[in-house]
Amino acid sequence: MEFATNGVITRVYDVGASDKMLNIITADHGRIGIMVKGGRSPSSKMRSISQLFTYANFEISQKGNLYWLRGGSVINPFYDLSIDIVRVSLASYLCDLANELTDEVVEDDSIMRLLLNSLYLVGRGEKDQRLVKAVFEMRAAAISGYCPELSYCAYCKEPFADYTYLDVMGGKLVCTDCLAKKGDKRVAVSKEFEDMPEASILCGLSPSALAALRYIVTAPDGKVFSFDLKDDGEMNELSKAAESYILNHLERGFDSLEFYKSVK
Repeated sequence: MEFATNGVITRVYDVGASDKMLNIITADHGRIGIMVKGGRSPSSKMRSISQLFTYANFEISQKGNLYWLRGGSVINPFYDLSIDIVRVSLASYLCDLANELTDEVVEDDSIMRLLLNSLYLVGRGEKDQRLVKAVFEMRAAAISGYCPELSYCAYCKEPFADYTYLDVMGGKLVCTDCLAKKGDKRVAVSKEFEDMPEASILCGLSPSALAALRYIVTAPDGKVFSFDLKDDGEMNELSKAAESYILNHLERGFDSLEFYKSVK
């Protein structure tokens, strides 16, 4: 069977003496692995459409469960990502997350569109990288079924507390008043707190940082990056909460993230 599909290359690795394998995230076939015969040769006709981060229309031949690249045309090579090692490393981390959160041959274009928009913004360098990274992490978590309940404190139902904490593993909010009640040994802890373990991972959120999280998980796809946080402390709160949330729910870390942090 032969078909064509648009996709973005999220991983490239060598196979054998001269071939290479591509991980491609597509809108209509999910994540697929494609073999490029002779793809490592300097004279290969596939070089331009088999580079990491490239968004292209791929012409693919399928034989059983194997996919082979027959040709295609580049839509966006994302050359801006190669300007510096920081952009490359952040883009690599986002691609690793996308690989983790997409299924093989399952139709779903949400992660692909989110990834393309994120790579575009990282390449342009016009948005704070912390914001782009946090939006991708939280929006991808929401798309993948890990969305937290951010409407109100899980215990008192207050939607607009002065300061709130994201209970990472519980996927819910707890305000400072309720947290104080739980932690104060003079106050009997009611049964409503029994589902909040003592070892909960809590990320503090100012009202602005919480508003940003709420926006990320509810905004239309085309508007999800259309906000900013001017205060550096609030941006750090958003960044810490988003990263902690996605990594703990996936129950794994990423070498690409550690490298990004080391070069940044």
